[in-house]
Amino acid sequence: MGRLCVLSFCMLLLCGCGQADPAVTAAREQFVSQASLQGEVKIPDIRKAASAEDVDKAKLWVIRAKINAGEFPPFADGLASFIVTDAFGTDDAQHKGGADHNPHDCPFCKRDINSVMARVEFCGADGKPLPLDARQLFDLQEMQLVQVEGTARKDDDDWLVISARRIHVVR
Repeated sequence: MGRLCVLSFCMLLLCGCGQADPAVTAAREQFVSQASLQGEVKIPDIRKAASAEDVDKAKLWVIRAKINAGEFPPFADGLASFIVTDAFGTDDAQHKGGADHNPHDCPFCKRDINSVMARVEFCGADGKPLPLDARQLFDLQEMQLVQVEGTARKDDDDWLVISARRIHVVR
């Protein structure tokens, strides 16, 4: 009986928990930054720049944001895409958001909540979000603080979309 237990344990060690999906490993190597990203810009400022007629579509921006879509789920099931809310707070002299500030619960920020939100997409060569769930891909959860670097554009629904090149998960 003891030999059977030892043999079973050895087989588990040899087999391991399975190999990681090669697509997940490749995406992590491509997108994940272990170091903090520099040059953060507020989402409302990027939104204004993306709306300009002479916008530089190749310009790289860095945002600091929380994975937060208010009362809606922030993650797109099965896709490398999620909704974020700016983590800077507001510059309004009457109201300064702190580290724990949630614009979705704040009466001042809720007035123009779309101005502090963006959709982040990690796309493949076809320009579409990778068919890998961002939660598993980057070990993410709702309300987590992230830094994302990428290009910015506004879509047909007036969403600010960040086509991500790198992500740093603040832990």
